[in-house]
This record gives sequence, C-alpha cells and structure tokens, in this order.
Amino acid sequence: MNCETFGIDAGGGGQQRRDMLIEVDFKWLMAGIGCWVDPERLHTDAAYASDSVQCALNSGCEPLRRCAIGLQAELSGNDPNLPYCV
Repeated sequence: MNCETFGIDAGGGGQQRRDMLIEVDFKWLMAGIGCWVDPERLHTDAAYASDSVQCALNSGCEPLRRCAIGLQAELSGNDPNLPYCV
C-alpha cells in the first residue's frame, strides 16, 4: 500500500496522508491481534468495514481502539479532529 493506492500526491495532502496513516496503522494493529484486513474492502463493503471497526473497538488493545475511532470517523466522512492514533 502506498500513496498511489489512495490517489494522493506523496508530497502533499495533509488530511489525506493522515487518513492513509490511520488505515495503515489499523491494518497492522489488527494483524497484531491476529486479524487480516483488506484495505480496499474497507472502502467498498460497509458491512465489512463496520465489522472490522467493531472488532477493533472490542479489542483489549488501547492503541487499536483509538485507531478504530479515527478510522470510523474517516470512513463516515467526518473529520475526527483526533490525535494521531498510535
């Protein structure tokens, strides 16, 4: 996964870069608890995204829960205005 995957310019787009980092962190933190995440599917399958976020919110990993809150806001189109998730 890279900036081109998200359709952003690697040199700019502060909010877009933040969103990309939230998704990358989410993917790796989920892997840490044994769950594989399909980044494309997060954007194309609302039920999958909801289930993934809910799994993260129910985890015992505080950084993952914080990241899930940011991802949930990003996927819903809200500006979470939250600190970086990890």
